[in-house]
Amino acid sequence: MSPMSNPAQSSPGSPSNTTRLVVAWGLVGIPLAYGVSQTLQKVVMLFGG
Repeated sequence: MSPMSNPAQSSPGSPSNTTRLVVAWGLVGIPLAYGVSQTLQKVVMLFGG
């Protein structure tokens, strides 16, 4: 049996890997988006307001 035909291993496009990828990006992206928005608010207050 070849390693490619093992049903216990998930393929790169499987739903479990997609879910993990979305969760990982969420864990990074949400705080990043918050930090960028806070920075932009401070810039507007400093230079535009």
